[in-house]
Amino acid sequence: MIKTVIARPLLAPVAFFCLAFWSASFTSALSDRPEPSSQQSASPTPTPVSSGLPVVSPNGKLIAFSSNSDGADDLFVISADGKEQRQLTHTPESEGNLAWTTNGKEILFSVFRDGTSRLFAIDPNGKNQRELAKVPGRAPTLSPDGKRLVYMAGTWTATRLTVSLLDGSNAQQITDDSSIAWNNHWSPDGKRIAFTSRENPQSELAVFVMNADGSSRHHVTRVPAEEGGAQWPVWSPDGQRLAIQVNSRKQKNTAHIWIVDVATGEAHKLAAHTEPYLDETPSWFPDGKRIAFQSNRTGKMEVWIMNSDGSGARQLTGVQK
Repeated sequence: MIKTVIARPLLAPVAFFCLAFWSASFTSALSDRPEPSSQQSASPTPTPVSSGLPVVSPNGKLIAFSSNSDGADDLFVISADGKEQRQLTHTPESEGNLAWTTNGKEILFSVFRDGTSRLFAIDPNGKNQRELAKVPGRAPTLSPDGKRLVYMAGTWTATRLTVSLLDGSNAQQITDDSSIAWNNHWSPDGKRIAFTSRENPQSELAVFVMNADGSSRHHVTRVPAEEGGAQWPVWSPDGQRLAIQVNSRKQKNTAHIWIVDVATGEAHKLAAHTEPYLDETPSWFPDGKRIAFQSNRTGKMEVWIMNSDGSGARQLTGVQK
């Protein structure tokens, strides 16, 4: 039985989850924050609670997400109806890069420290945490067959992606470091990788797709320039569409979820709004009919769910029971 936890209704800072490049590892990057200064006041202002980065389980019944309600970015899980919630990790480190194993039996997360990421698996009840891999980079992401990793190294503005086996052997660099390569996400069949990049250093953020060996890289998003930059691609269960986020360049602190047809590049915006709030980091339900995402629609960043046509949005975390 999952223990119910009431999320505290505190105001979350938009910037905490607003990402220009919170790749699947930007949470881990927060672990690089400096130690508190001895000059700090004895009673510093507490960090407002934020919850986000949802990932839906393969059976659609649970959603793993990150929250700083315990001080650091810890791993939580909540039922898709929002009735039951459990905190799985209780560490000073920031757990990020969340995912589920293909069979849905474990949740994956990584911790970045001193240039190295460790990838862990944990049961949805918080038991049996184990280390799967250690890589010299950020955001290690497990392939659907559980045999390979893709991870990124280099600076945020000159990132290269590498694919290797779990033990680090057979490492193959699949992008150069001439641009960025964030938010890497395996296709359901493990044959392709979607990621955020640019055509050149001056161009807008866009989503690209390539084969798992780095070949046939191509630009798949054609979002109008006035809408902003496309990032955070997540494959639909059938591998035909990508859910992405687009952060507005016209209006500060505004973002939308878009759906992109991988074959044609045709894209449409979900739940269009003119209010300055952020809809970000989408994750598909296994039937492709709903999407979980993070949003600060109610003034604080929380996990939400909506239909894949943008209708029926409802807040899942941070709701008084």
